[in-house]
Amino acid sequence: MINNNPVLDKVLISQIKKILLKSDKLSSQILAGEYKSAFKGTGLNFESIREYQHGDEIKNLDWKVTARMQSPYIRQYKEERQMTLLLVIDLSASSHFGTEEKTKKELTVELASILAFLAIKNNDKVGLMIVSEDVELYLEPKQGKAHIFRLIKELLTFKPLYKTTNIKKSLNSVIRLSPKHSIIFYISDFLDNPNQIYASEKTLINNPEQLNYNHEIKILKKTQDLSLVSIRDPKEFFLPNLGFIEISDPETGHRSSLNLNRKINREYISELQNSQREAFKAEVKKLGVKLLELSTDKNYLIELQKFFLKK
Repeated sequence: MINNNPVLDKVLISQIKKILLKSDKLSSQILAGEYKSAFKGTGLNFESIREYQHGDEIKNLDWKVTARMQSPYIRQYKEERQMTLLLVIDLSASSHFGTEEKTKKELTVELASILAFLAIKNNDKVGLMIVSEDVELYLEPKQGKAHIFRLIKELLTFKPLYKTTNIKKSLNSVIRLSPKHSIIFYISDFLDNPNQIYASEKTLINNPEQLNYNHEIKILKKTQDLSLVSIRDPKEFFLPNLGFIEISDPETGHRSSLNLNRKINREYISELQNSQREAFKAEVKKLGVKLLELSTDKNYLIELQKFFLKK
């Protein structure tokens, strides 16, 4: 669909350029070294042969050349650095929620942009997969700032066909489409169960987090460098005393009323959401997958830096 509104186009281009400039600056000043250290190349390529020097690794000796020359020679190798970064972004309806300076989607776009810049500055390719109920858009991995421009544009303007989330289905698509030995960041709030909050004031649904996509994660973990990035908003874990409110699930449209004057209701919601989060974390840890937890009210750059250093 062609947008013929020049004013809107200028606003969009300005927004993209602002994100690009910020991401370029941050990726250069803060995270470039950490990214390169965290994600090593997939192998070594033979580069040359030279005479042995004190301190060289004995295991790199080339015995045939050494025997022929009657003097020790070693084989030099160069790391095969170029890799593929695949950003899998959940843009289902719940991503638009936010009570702080940024919504979950806005934080997602900034994070994706920074990761993309870190990749191209290390000569890696970057691909994008937008998911909801299934894969809605796939941009094949490429290099260059023009490609990142398009990536950010799609993240800002793309309108998913589905409001709901199906992580299991989208992970199957990641398995099918992603190149082997890729760096994969799956960014989502991981709220793929629409009934996990409550049905009414008197009937709160206790449905602890149970991953139905363990099998898919295990498959990806064997051939890919997989990281899960959970982006949440603090008000998802704590509701203030606002009296009677109507709650609407953005993904299913289900509506229910709740009396937040009652302390027991507020405490129950907080306890339920936190227990689900802890269950999710425990399950991911059991699978041996790296998890980066971000919140719309905290500095995500510090958490990202810590995450790279841990790797």
